[in-house]
Amino acid sequence: MSKTHFENLFRPIVIKNMEIKNRIALAPMGSLLAYDGGMPSQRLIDHYMARVRGGCGLIMLEDTTVHHSLALCFGEIGVGAIYNDSLIPGWKKLIDEIHKGGARASIQLWHPGRQAPAVGPERPPWAASMLPCPCPNCQDIPHVMSLADIEEIIDCFAQAARRVKAAGVDAIELCGTHGYLIAQFMSAYSNRRTDKYGGDLRSRMRFALEIIEACRAQVGPDFPIIFRFSADERVPGGRSIEESVAIAPWLVQAGVDCLSVSTGVYANVEAYTAAPMAVPKGFLMRDTEAIKAAAKVPVITVGRLNDPLIAEQFVAQGVADIVAIGRQMLADPEWANKVKSGELEDIRWCTSCSHECLHALMTKFTFRCQVNTELGREREMAIKPAATRKRVAVIGGGPAGMEAARVACLRGHDVTLFEREAELGGQFRLAAVPPTKQELLPYIKYQMRQLDKAGVKIKLSTEATAAEVERLKPDAVIVAAGSAPLVPQIPGADGKNVVGARDVLKFKAITGKKVLVAGGGMVGCETADLLASYGRKVTIAEMLPDIASDMVPGPKYHLLKRLEEQKVNIMTSCAIERFTTDGAVVKRDGVQETIRGMDTIVLAMGSVADNKLAKQLEGKIKEILVIGDAEKPGDATEAIAAGAKAGRSV
Repeated sequence: MSKTHFENLFRPIVIKNMEIKNRIALAPMGSLLAYDGGMPSQRLIDHYMARVRGGCGLIMLEDTTVHHSLALCFGEIGVGAIYNDSLIPGWKKLIDEIHKGGARASIQLWHPGRQAPAVGPERPPWAASMLPCPCPNCQDIPHVMSLADIEEIIDCFAQAARRVKAAGVDAIELCGTHGYLIAQFMSAYSNRRTDKYGGDLRSRMRFALEIIEACRAQVGPDFPIIFRFSADERVPGGRSIEESVAIAPWLVQAGVDCLSVSTGVYANVEAYTAAPMAVPKGFLMRDTEAIKAAAKVPVITVGRLNDPLIAEQFVAQGVADIVAIGRQMLADPEWANKVKSGELEDIRWCTSCSHECLHALMTKFTFRCQVNTELGREREMAIKPAATRKRVAVIGGGPAGMEAARVACLRGHDVTLFEREAELGGQFRLAAVPPTKQELLPYIKYQMRQLDKAGVKIKLSTEATAAEVERLKPDAVIVAAGSAPLVPQIPGADGKNVVGARDVLKFKAITGKKVLVAGGGMVGCETADLLASYGRKVTIAEMLPDIASDMVPGPKYHLLKRLEEQKVNIMTSCAIERFTTDGAVVKRDGVQETIRGMDTIVLAMGSVADNKLAKQLEGKIKEILVIGDAEKPGDATEAIAAGAKAGRSV
């Protein structure tokens, strides 16, 4: 297949006096990698420079606080700041490095408003209005800003803009998106004021327009100002695309040189702002087209544009002038270079899981990527040659085993990988079967190609027995054999009408028209989703009060929506006492019930580690590592991380 050319993505563009070498921007994403105090750490610099070297034209630096009080809220967890002049040199160090790498940089000036935690009772978050309920995530009751507070914050944005220009930054980006403070004033969803900053749309826009004008006065007429906002907030009473189209010309008249289009607020941040794979790629196309038609300035857009073919068409067709790539460049900092050279098969594909880069960031304050274990640790996690070359056997060709084999081989080891199935991929391949999950497959293809390029010897359809492994005479064995389905000790679980969820996903078991899925975790729910899409009438029985409790909110939201649309019957707090020939006897809230009329029962009640080979090799092989589900059933993030660690440690 001939290489595809992406000439539109790699045409230069000028915004005001800022020339950018291509149409690819790194979307602004919080990383929590800044020093306490707000200046860029070496780790943050390494993070951004990996994307600069990867060919990105515009680095849109993440949320940076403009007000000193926010340092109390966010300083300890590593958010950047530009609220006084002493911080300028730290940012200049980063900007100088970005410029040396041939890229341009904007910096996002930010105040979270009510979407911030309180710092004790004496320092609540600030907000445009008091609402019946606080921020959906932070939950603290905000302080309603007075006119004096508003004037103070406007000046803070303006002074931050001055500092940014002094640090050598190429442009400022005002954060009017995702329900943060500027957005809170702009939206009827969060602004219930009746003074000059609230009420009708023009009054709600006053705060944003005055910030733009104040920043323009500080940076002069030739310095680019970018304004980022949600075209549709996707909440009842929130700003709609119609209102956003109306305000776009006002933003330009006030002094904005470029509009950056996103979507959503904190109430739906995991469902749409960082959209999971259930949301179509390029889903903001129509919103972006509408904004671009309304305001004759360059437009940046986001929204699952990691497929370079779609990104190219967005630019070629004039949907947007620049595409902002977010999570994909966390997964693979070399994305732009690989696209330019046509090496698409070498892209480490983002799976749009949002598990670590968003959910864990917001709940655990950790910044990781499911498929890129080097994220945020680019310097210390660089792959280095092993001191001694070893013969390494890797047992299992799932995500953990493949990553272990890849890293070990790149370090110079002689690696042989054993996989009992006819194909690599393990549980990831099964996970890609249910509706909307197919985006896992490109990552499996990436891993397979990297194993081939590195020179890993692969033995498919081969059960790695102790004798087989010993014949190889390995110095080290990495056991990543995965897990086996848990068959519960419930009467009737071995019945003829009972099949395993894995067999359903492998299409080895064909169910009848009426199906009982025993187990309402992610596997059970996604199997139910698959069966319902094939016209089966499905009931889920789950012993916990909620289903899909092992899923993060974004993917869970879309899955539950599909289950509801397909009229899947969900029974929670439902303990199965025994299976019958056509259903099960269950106990719900202490009351026994009988489920009848089922043609097939599908077991999705968990997994058990498969580490028997490691036990058989004890005392025979000097170095044995057990990783992933073979050690303890868990998620793909932990499995891939364990594989990378094992590959570095042997």
